[in-house]
Amino acid sequence: MAENTTFMSDTGKSLLADSSVLDSKIIENSKENVFTRIASDGGEEMPPIETRLILVQEAARCEELITALETVKTMEVPFIKIKKTISGEPEEKIIKSIIHMEIKVPYIKMESMKAYDDSESPEVEAVFVIADFEDPIFSTLYKADCRILGPPVVFQCAKKGEPLPFACRPLYCTNMVNLVLCFTGFRKKDELVKLVTLVHHMGGIIRRDFSSKVTHLVANSTQGDKFRVAVSLGTPIMKAEWIYRSWERRNDT
Repeated sequence: MAENTTFMSDTGKSLLADSSVLDSKIIENSKENVFTRIASDGGEEMPPIETRLILVQEAARCEELITALETVKTMEVPFIKIKKTISGEPEEKIIKSIIHMEIKVPYIKMESMKAYDDSESPEVEAVFVIADFEDPIFSTLYKADCRILGPPVVFQCAKKGEPLPFACRPLYCTNMVNLVLCFTGFRKKDELVKLVTLVHHMGGIIRRDFSSKVTHLVANSTQGDKFRVAVSLGTPIMKAEWIYRSWERRNDT
């Protein structure tokens, strides 16, 4: 059925593949085959890593954001082990655990990618803070698999005294954290891709198949098995406008 179709983004990543969760943070199986596991051999030492926080364009000029960062001292950093594979196959990167590391100061401010060239260094754990997820520099960083956060996430961490979260996909705000969504009745690929992307930007999780773990069904039709099961289970059924309205409030903290 059309509602079970898996769509791909322009970077080749599956947008409707089930999201997985580690300590309530979003982690995806990216094009580099990142898998989540808990370390079983805790005696292994963490390799030396330098943390960096990069404020991009408008974020670098936001005094309120810079003030908030004065209270955010740490960030979550994945302890990654590279598993060798058969020659010719890609290496498997295993996230063994998540640790908290002090953020190096002063923060880096940049207007373009030319101002920063260490984003792919394995010795550097960099987090980019971007105010506009539609700016071309966002697309450049996303395609490079860089860690990207929106200013509302920083404000939330400052307010709660929490470290900057580890998220493999761009996270602008936390409006939909802990929500698990499933879609039904959407026939237009472009519309579904846009909705899924917004949910991910707000911290939501997507399930391709409906189950009792789904917190909300987003429906474009009252037909189909997903709709009937959601009604029988009492699962909230929402329209696409619900997602758009939540995104409009993305800067509310």
